Amino acid sequence: MIRDPVVLLQNLVLSLSDALDLVHHAAVDHQQRVAYIALRLTLPMARTLEEQSDLLYAAALHDIGMLSVEERVDTMLGDMEDLDSHVRIGAQLLGRFDLFRTTSEIVRYHHKPWNARDGWEGVPGPVRLSANAVHLADTVERMIRRDAGVLGQVPRIVAEVDRLSGEQFSPDLADSFHAFSGIESFWLDAVSPRVGSVISGMVEWPRVILPLDSLEQIGQILSRVVDFRSSYTATHSSGVASTAEHLARRLLFEERECRLIRIAGHLHDLGKVAVPNAILEKPARLSSSEFDVIRGHAYHTFRILENIGGFEEISRWAAFHHERMDGNGYPFHHRGDSLPLGSRILAVADVFTALTENRPYRRGVLRDGTIGILREFATNGSLDGRIVPVLIDGYDPINRNRADTQEACAEEYSRRGEDRGPGLSLLT
Repeated sequence: MIRDPVVLLQNLVLSLSDALDLVHHAAVDHQQRVAYIALRLTLPMARTLEEQSDLLYAAALHDIGMLSVEERVDTMLGDMEDLDSHVRIGAQLLGRFDLFRTTSEIVRYHHKPWNARDGWEGVPGPVRLSANAVHLADTVERMIRRDAGVLGQVPRIVAEVDRLSGEQFSPDLADSFHAFSGIESFWLDAVSPRVGSVISGMVEWPRVILPLDSLEQIGQILSRVVDFRSSYTATHSSGVASTAEHLARRLLFEERECRLIRIAGHLHDLGKVAVPNAILEKPARLSSSEFDVIRGHAYHTFRILENIGGFEEISRWAAFHHERMDGNGYPFHHRGDSLPLGSRILAVADVFTALTENRPYRRGVLRDGTIGILREFATNGSLDGRIVPVLIDGYDPINRNRADTQEACAEEYSRRGEDRGPGLSLLT
C-alpha cells in the first residue's frame, strides 16, 4: 500500500530553492545564501518564529518568478532591466499556496527601496522589514565574486551597503549587517556549500507537515514555474497530470493514489528548470549536444524530489517518465517490471499529451494518428502494452479532459502574459 508522503515544509522549500538555482554555475546556492544572510541580519531583532519562517521561505524562493534560465543568468550577472515583472510573477505563484500568503507579499516587495515615496502604504511592518532584509541580502550576495576568496571582498561590500543605507536599505538592517560584517564565520557560512545545513540549524523551525491538499498546491505552482517559461510548454504538465489521473482511475487506483499520480504529473518535468529556453523553443531537430541537455532533465527531477524527503514514490513516478519497457529510455535505463506502475502510466500520459496538444509551431496529432503511434510504441516495447489499450479504450473522455484542463491553464498563462506588460516575451 502506498502511504501518504510525510513532507516537512522547511525541507521542501530548501530543496526547491536548490532546484531553481540549478540553472547556471553563477546561480548555484544563490537563494539559500540570500536566506542565510537575511536570517542572520534579523535574528537579533526579537522577531517571532512565524516571521522568521516567512522570511526563510521568501528569501529561499525570492527568484521563483524568473521563469527562464536566460533571465536568471542575466540577473546574476547584473543585468536587471525589469525588476517589477519577476517580483509580480513570483508573488502570484506563491500566493496560490495557502501557507505562503505572507511569503508572497515579502517576495512582492523585495526589490522596493526602503525610502520609496510610494508603494509601502498598508504594508505591515514585519513584511516591510522582511522584504528589505531580502533586498539587502540579495544585493550583498550578488556582489560576492565567486572567483575570489570572500574575506578579501568584505571592505568593498561593506562600503556599498553604507552608501545605500537609508535609501535602499533600512538603517536598522544596515547596522545589523555592520555588526556581523567583521566576523569571518558570517562570510564563510554565507559561501559554504553546506549553507542549507547552516540555515537548518539557526533556529528551532516549526514542524509543518504538508497534507495532500498542500502538496497538490505545490505541484501546481511548480508546474507553472516550468511550463509558463514558454508558449511551447505552457500547458504541458497540466495535460500530463490530467491524463495520468484518468488512466489511474481506469486502472482502479484508490482515490488517494490518483491524487498522488496527479501531483507526479505536475512535477514530472521539474528538472527542465535547468534547460535554456533556446532549446525548449527550438522547433527544428535538436543537435546531439542539445538533446544531451534535454536528457538530463529527468535525472534532475529525480534528485530534486528525492532530496525533499517523503517524496520517494512521487519522485520515482515523476522522474522515470522517459524510461522504456525495453530499457532503452533515459536517464537510468530501468526496464520492464522494475519500473513502478505509476511511472509507466506517466510515460503513456506524457507521450499522449505531447502528441495531442497544440504547440505554436504545429497542431496536435489527430485521433487516428495518435492511436497508431501509441500502438506502435506498445508493440516495440517503448510503452507498457497493458496501459496503452486502457487509454485507447477511453480515448475520447480522456482527451476531452486533457483538452479542457490545458485550455484552462492556457487562459491563466495568457493572463500572466498581460501582467508582464508589452515587450516581454516569456509569457506572451
